[in-house]
Amino acid sequence: MKNTLILLALLFCVNTANTQSSTLEIIPEIRLPKDSIKSEQLITSLNQFLIAAQANARENDWVYPPEYLQTSLLLDEIVGIQNDDDSKNTNTYQPVLIDLSSLSENQYFIQISYVSKADQKLKAIIELIAHKADKSFLFSSPLNRNTKDWNTISIDNYTFHYQGTINVEKSKEYIKQSKFHDANLEIKSKEVTFYLLDDGLRTQPYLGLPFRLGYNGIAGRMSWSVINENQDIYLVHKSYLSEFDPHDLWHARLRQVTPRNKVNHAVDEGIATLYGGSWGFNWKEMFIAFQDQLKFNESTDWLKLKAEKAAFITDGHRNPSDFMINALFVKKIETEKGFSAVMDLLFAKEEEAYLKKLDELTGINMGNYNQEVWKLVKQELEVLKIGEHIN
Repeated sequence: MKNTLILLALLFCVNTANTQSSTLEIIPEIRLPKDSIKSEQLITSLNQFLIAAQANARENDWVYPPEYLQTSLLLDEIVGIQNDDDSKNTNTYQPVLIDLSSLSENQYFIQISYVSKADQKLKAIIELIAHKADKSFLFSSPLNRNTKDWNTISIDNYTFHYQGTINVEKSKEYIKQSKFHDANLEIKSKEVTFYLLDDGLRTQPYLGLPFRLGYNGIAGRMSWSVINENQDIYLVHKSYLSEFDPHDLWHARLRQVTPRNKVNHAVDEGIATLYGGSWGFNWKEMFIAFQDQLKFNESTDWLKLKAEKAAFITDGHRNPSDFMINALFVKKIETEKGFSAVMDLLFAKEEEAYLKKLDELTGINMGNYNQEVWKLVKQELEVLKIGEHIN
């Protein structure tokens, strides 16, 4: 009888705590802490955590501070989780406390399901760790707890948590190229933490999301990351490092500075191709295919090729010639003026601004475009020692 009265009191407290969001329901089978004050603190704090999580994934005073970033991975999933993804109706799904287990005197494992109020359809299940803090509780993702027995290796400012083994040499190569791009992009050095799973394993249970309806059938291919000013965290498969694409790595690092839709696409792709090749081919291999297929020489009309969006094929993939020419522009600008000048061209998104900036940085304009591009092409053929490919 005493437990029943406590439960009713707690439910009343939860259901009157905030009217901005669906409030937490508790199934009758839940074994709450015997201490009624602790029970009230736990359930009230949990409801406040869920309400705050709906409002903003980055500003939640109910997150356990030592594991804030790990919890941010889960918070991104909780935002909007009560809404119907198709109709966009709000508060369609009700959070229901379905498991509460004591891990220690002041720590609890929590499992919450999100169930449709109309037809009881299950949308998601989330898991949390509750930590006692003065007169309330704070909450974290179970990621650290779920990986506490994994192996760990640190290389410079990178830390890798993993089961079994990882490809250390590929990890070092990833770090080296990341640092190269970060230096050019003026991204300050910070702690980077990887949680690495074997390929094919579902990643989301480790961060506290054992089920989400929308991820049915694709969970084994999903990865997670949170980028912060002082630390980045990645929950990914081991192939993220062992099979990383140097081309895509440039794009990934650039996204830490600016959204890709804010930059000139051809310049962006030119940089990625210059430093990382494309589609598994390195820069030299790309340049040989470029020359072999387009058959260019000193009489080539580069402006016409640009206007016609000419391209060449590598392994079935179409590569615009304009990407290759912009790679040469980037190389020239970086050599003569440094990478900050390359960034000026990169941010000249629209064609008029791009042509103006190109002229300003290189002296290349519509009047001398064909001649100057041929100089750069010929020079690169000589540098790569593939001049014999010129017809």
